[in-house]
Amino acid sequence: MSLVFTGKDAGRVSPQLRGLILAAAADLGYRVNSTASALARGQLESIGLVGPDPTNPFFSMVLEGLTRNLDRAFSLTVLMPEGGENYSLATVQRALAGNLAGLILASPGTEFLESFVPTCPTVILDAGGKAGAMPSVDLDLHSAVRELSGYLASLGHHRVAYVGVSREKKVSLQYRREELQAGLLEHGAGLAVDDLLLEGMTIGDAFEGFQRIWPAWSAAGVTAVVCGDDLHAYGVLKAARPLGLDIPGDLSLVGFNDLPYSELTAPALSTVNLFATRLGTEAAALLGAYIRTGRAPRSKVLPSALVIRESGGPVRRGGPRAGR
Repeated sequence: MSLVFTGKDAGRVSPQLRGLILAAAADLGYRVNSTASALARGQLESIGLVGPDPTNPFFSMVLEGLTRNLDRAFSLTVLMPEGGENYSLATVQRALAGNLAGLILASPGTEFLESFVPTCPTVILDAGGKAGAMPSVDLDLHSAVRELSGYLASLGHHRVAYVGVSREKKVSLQYRREELQAGLLEHGAGLAVDDLLLEGMTIGDAFEGFQRIWPAWSAAGVTAVVCGDDLHAYGVLKAARPLGLDIPGDLSLVGFNDLPYSELTAPALSTVNLFATRLGTEAAALLGAYIRTGRAPRSKVLPSALVIRESGGPVRRGGPRAGR
């Protein structure tokens, strides 16, 4: 059984037996006490942080809050995904092989959450309420997104489009979309076209994707775009210029995360602040309590807030221009 939980079962344990062991562990709530094992060997304690994209400024802000508030008895190990922005079970098994005292998993995907069985004190961060029984620090988007929906409706925007990534890649962006649609429907508006679902969380992905999809969105009467991440909103801003679109004159644009650059764009980007630094702070506190007591702490839900800047405006009479 230890081979399975340390990720050393390849070629030594059959897939069928491995599945039975993981299923039994999940049913029994079993986990290996890697903290006790490390203490018995006299090893230094380390906390692992696994995130989908360490180059994303959002996770740099999470890391800032985590490092400032982590117990000084622990060192911190940051694990990056192999060859992509989304991490897998194999990435986490590499972290667990280091006999961690605890683990923080930031913004996991749906498929990962369905297969992951914790083997040390673990806290899930920004999972859109999908962490199950595992302790988590999540975001209450309800109030801020309802405010966003009312703001867009007050400006006359009833046909809105959404930019995100596939559900398997990032649960939290799907959660943002679901809250947005529910809020818009309360105002007689809605997500009126198919989403622009991107493969990556980069400005370039959004730039290329928006250029491809805008003719169809324009024909459908879209007057506002909401991006599940500010990085995607930056890509839309960049793509709007060669398309001849004025933001906010022709198209209103809103993001999520309130990254440090969002107040510096032209126009300054309206966005939902998710207080990433505080997410890291609360994750450090939750995991520290878990390790000290050996008991799973209660999950926390943190507020978010709408930040209105310059990228939103009233619907232009006659609808948006189609662009070049």
